[in-house]
Amino acid sequence: MALVRLVPRSPAEASRARTLAYGVLGLVVGLAASILLGAATPAGASGVARALAAVLTSPGQWLDALPYFVAIASSAAGLALAYRAGFITIGADGQLIAGMVVAFWLLYYHGWGLAAGLLAAAAAGLLLGVVVAALRAWLLVNETLSSLMLNYLMVIIVNYLTGGPWSTSGFTASPTLPPSIAMSPLTAAALVAALVAVLEAARLRTRLGVAVDAVGSSRRAATTYGVGYASTILAAAAVAGALAGLGGGLYLVVGQRQVTSLRVYTGIGYGYMGILAAWLAGNEPLASLASSLLIALLYLAQTQLQLMGVPWSFSLAIQAVIVVSVMSLVTLARYRVVPAWRHREEARR
Repeated sequence: MALVRLVPRSPAEASRARTLAYGVLGLVVGLAASILLGAATPAGASGVARALAAVLTSPGQWLDALPYFVAIASSAAGLALAYRAGFITIGADGQLIAGMVVAFWLLYYHGWGLAAGLLAAAAAGLLLGVVVAALRAWLLVNETLSSLMLNYLMVIIVNYLTGGPWSTSGFTASPTLPPSIAMSPLTAAALVAALVAVLEAARLRTRLGVAVDAVGSSRRAATTYGVGYASTILAAAAVAGALAGLGGGLYLVVGQRQVTSLRVYTGIGYGYMGILAAWLAGNEPLASLASSLLIALLYLAQTQLQLMGVPWSFSLAIQAVIVVSVMSLVTLARYRVVPAWRHREEARR
């Protein structure tokens, strides 16, 4: 027999401020657990702690993290809107990859300008987002599963292109964009990502933002008061997909500058990191800027850990521990832990 029960909090209790606080607590717990796990590595717990501290406090590392930050922050800002509507998509990684592929194709092979290429990248992500939303709204297909399948599809397309038509000198990678197609990582990260987050925060105060929160709180009540479920989900998914696609295009021109083969089950990874950033920020677009930068820095910490003799697999384990910790506590923010006997008394009343 269960000793405790999880009782859903009221909407007033389950505020986004509480969710954000629990997310930060989950991050602290995850970092502490990762450091303790470091005792089983050649670097030891103290070495892992020093590596993490060096990355989190070094200005140079912050600059190096900006290309990854662009992709993560763009994805997180759009996902925040989708998640507030209760649309739990995990397709940002596939949308980000689609943006990269389309932007590279147009920039390298067709000579499009940078702005046009980035708009096309956003359109590619938007298209994938709308497909997932349409399947959910009209055919009741679970958006988590359908978006995950599209992630795998995009990875397969990339591996075909980089191993075939786009392959250079037998390598599974495309050619590199010419130097004339460039954007400063600092400019892209500081201006574009910040502008995206500000626009998304402003969008929450528009009619769409009100509809998103209404559908996310109670679909039945929202429908009763005239808020269209299908139109709201389609709009939120379109915005989320467009921003993820834009993030892929930006990462291409400020970071990788070519398309390389990917692992099927991990993809490029920054879209999945955007999910964590959105949840850590309590689905607040402005707060997702800080969480995205933090996650980009933790990604860079993998290199520092490897230099200290820590295996790559353990670096991935650190990310997994942090993700599980944050997700668990963010979920817990929506519930109260009540002793089973008290729950039975409350139920009788």
